[in-house]
Amino acid sequence: MVYDVDSLRLPAAWRRLAGPLESASDALVRLDERLARAEPVLADGARARAHLFDAQAALHLDGELVALEDLVLHEAAMDVRRPTLALGRAVALLADRRRLAAAAPGWAFSPAGWSLLAGPDPEAAEPEPEDEDAFEWAEAADSAFAAIDRLLLRTSRTLARVEAGGPASRPLPENPVVTCPMTAWRRVLDDTHDLPAVLAAAVTLDAWLVLDPAPRLGHRGPLAASALLRSRGKVRAHLPALSLGLREGRARWSRALPPADRLAGLLGAVETSARAAGRDLDRLTLAREVMLRACVAKRRTSRLPQLVDLFVATPLVTVASAARALAVTPQAVEGMLAELGPARPRELTERRRYRAWGIV
Repeated sequence: MVYDVDSLRLPAAWRRLAGPLESASDALVRLDERLARAEPVLADGARARAHLFDAQAALHLDGELVALEDLVLHEAAMDVRRPTLALGRAVALLADRRRLAAAAPGWAFSPAGWSLLAGPDPEAAEPEPEDEDAFEWAEAADSAFAAIDRLLLRTSRTLARVEAGGPASRPLPENPVVTCPMTAWRRVLDDTHDLPAVLAAAVTLDAWLVLDPAPRLGHRGPLAASALLRSRGKVRAHLPALSLGLREGRARWSRALPPADRLAGLLGAVETSARAAGRDLDRLTLAREVMLRACVAKRRTSRLPQLVDLFVATPLVTVASAARALAVTPQAVEGMLAELGPARPRELTERRRYRAWGIV
């Protein structure tokens, strides 16, 4: 009897993706299990910082730089420099990530979730019935935009014929059918239902980058892929930071690459994001152990261990916020900060008053 090995040979594309897919799935599941088993204060701290890192990375991929310290301080209304437009975009993306992470796993692909991922749907916005002027203005605007769309379509087809060497003028049908990029992306999303979750996320992210279904919202593509991983049950304890993986990964996505190479690079980004989050969890664990050494030989009623956990759970702590969280006076917080000594987290404002500390 002869065993036919050739009959088991997989397509070249699948052989190219098998290794990266296994590595990405393994790293993602291991991280999710670590977060599920970690102490709540460590898991909450790692998730909170992952949101910050991913928002910063998403802006970096768009060519804009936002310092983590500026992002953290801006959220606490303690800016040390004038806020920029990029900082405002990072804050909005941070809010979107937190909203997705706090919602149910399948919420991202509900009507409300679609509005977050792709922006408001102009067809869903109906004018108030009692406002006749607004209704007339909306009708006029719709007709104007439809005319612009027809003009752009006619221009693009003319340019395509000229580049192909054909005549510049050619009769067009009266009602040309235009495929919406978002509709095309949703079709790709539906077609991935029978793929492994991690591969499906890579395919949908690749399709987002190719089709660009939401102009000026390109950073929502990694969010959509992360939400897909969560809705498919691949991760339960966190929302993957795929923008961070795209920035830190070795491979750079390019439309000119073959599809298999693009998907392999995106799978590598998933693995990179999971390993980066694991390293951050290790960093927080070590920082907590170092700060807890200062609590040795303290009285059992001391609030210093609670201050340490506050530093771990939240990226930024001020005297006022610590006093509220621990139900002590600001003077007591100042005393506990002095007791931490060298183990105290870094001061972020570089000011003598209205200071803030954090592990970022």
